[in-house]
Amino acid sequence: MPVEQTPESKSSAGMIPISNLMQTLTTRIFLHPLVVIAFASSVQAVVVLPPIFGTNMVVQKDEPLNFWGWADPGEKITIKLGGVVVATAVGEGKEKPWRAQLSAQMIGPVPDIEIAGSNTITLTNILAGEVWLCTGQSNMVMTLLKGYTPVLNGEAEAAAATDNQIRFYQGGGNNSKPQTITNDTWAVCSPESAARFSAVGFFFAKKLRAQHKVPVGLICLAAGGRPAEWFVPERMMEKDADFLAKKASALALKDQLGAKAATDKKSAGEYRKVLTEARSKGIKAPPRPPDQLTKEEAAKMNEAGLYLDFGFLYRRDMQALNPVPLAGFIWYQGESNATRGDQYAALMTKLIHGWREDWGGKPLPLIMVALAGYQCGVPTPTVMTDKGESWPLVREAMLKVAQTVPNVGVVSAVDVGDPTNIHPPNKKPVGERAALWALNHVYGQKVVAEGPGFGKVEFAAGKALANLTTNKDGLVLKSPGGFELAGVDRKFYPAKAELMGDKLTVTAQEVSKPVALRYAFLNFPECTVYNGAGLPALPFRTDVWTVQPLGSIDKQSAGIPVKE
Repeated sequence: MPVEQTPESKSSAGMIPISNLMQTLTTRIFLHPLVVIAFASSVQAVVVLPPIFGTNMVVQKDEPLNFWGWADPGEKITIKLGGVVVATAVGEGKEKPWRAQLSAQMIGPVPDIEIAGSNTITLTNILAGEVWLCTGQSNMVMTLLKGYTPVLNGEAEAAAATDNQIRFYQGGGNNSKPQTITNDTWAVCSPESAARFSAVGFFFAKKLRAQHKVPVGLICLAAGGRPAEWFVPERMMEKDADFLAKKASALALKDQLGAKAATDKKSAGEYRKVLTEARSKGIKAPPRPPDQLTKEEAAKMNEAGLYLDFGFLYRRDMQALNPVPLAGFIWYQGESNATRGDQYAALMTKLIHGWREDWGGKPLPLIMVALAGYQCGVPTPTVMTDKGESWPLVREAMLKVAQTVPNVGVVSAVDVGDPTNIHPPNKKPVGERAALWALNHVYGQKVVAEGPGFGKVEFAAGKALANLTTNKDGLVLKSPGGFELAGVDRKFYPAKAELMGDKLTVTAQEVSKPVALRYAFLNFPECTVYNGAGLPALPFRTDVWTVQPLGSIDKQSAGIPVKE
């Protein structure tokens, strides 16, 4: 872990001042020069930078380069670009960073940057290009070779990853505090570095490089199992009465149960160490000590965590980086919000506006990944499980955000999911589809970036007629499945589709008078509608009926066929 730098120690009553001690040591004892230097560096503060600045980094082209770091109060900082002084600053202590701005850089190599104060830091092998921030939860964290499950063809992809115009920064940590940096905070794309980096991010960069021909820098700030609430700047909720009331309740619960929860957390950590040791020795581990919280209390504390830690990951990982210019964001998250899909659109809208405000007020593009198909442990595909998990509602919320917030896109991972694995191995199409969206919507290239879309839907006796948007690559119906129809009783039944030109005719034997059509609107759906470029249509429905848990008495509203 990086070591925080501290200012020079102050003398106190009864103690020899450090400066006097150093003078005594260096005049009375013949020390090797390296020993003196090492000792001095341990007691004297030096200029330090956050780890986002390092050798091999990529900076956003054509944008002023914001720099910051920490130094003793009054210490003069000089910044050189290619040996020429381009900025100066003055240290303000370890609690407040000094800041400086360098001129914008054109695409390609950037001269070495030298930051000098009481010490000198030199950053080399820098490129100016496109910098994208990859964030979200575990499916964004998942790496080519070191992830939760092996990525499809991950070994071959890693072995061929030798593009020195792609660079990776793996974040996660407090960038607002002084930290030592090393020359590997940014890594040049290689078999070793690619193997440890986000697979979705890697495939995005590879596709973008292949077709846009500019250097690409990826910053990954993702955390497995984390809800979207933890990524939202908390100030965005300061006028939300419902949020404020829930946070007040969470704080009251913390006062009541927080001590017990902290004890249980500490006990769980200690027990994991005991388990690890027992396994290494091949012996039976002792039983786990009982928790102080009851199951009901633990569930309440877990729910309270949404509000107690609201904005936590944004504050820890992202906020301090918002002076760093970016090309845009890639967002793969939603599994941890699957029980709150009806709240996701409003939450993501606040997240996007908050991020854009902090990154200079620019409408930076944000690409969302529609969640990969997954059955959530249920034997058959459903809209919502007994636990209230609904992947379709999260996907639908993403599409709503894309339709209402400018410069936001949604790419599909729905068709590359795994019914029994929440971390599906086929990550290449996800990254490449995100890159196609960026190539088209951000960089203006004439590439097919989306799959077909559903237009007007009409209902007639025994069938639904759906119009599809087309593009130059045409439409493909891979099989007649993936559709459902319902009548006024709101019972959905599997339906079959037939493609004629740019229109679909959908029928279901059980539904003589359909009033609602759904496509791929299940946790793990069959995806059948594509264009000639191989891009799938996103899930769609015509109804606005409330979705209920699978175990609910009102099963027809949940979209589950109920046989008489």
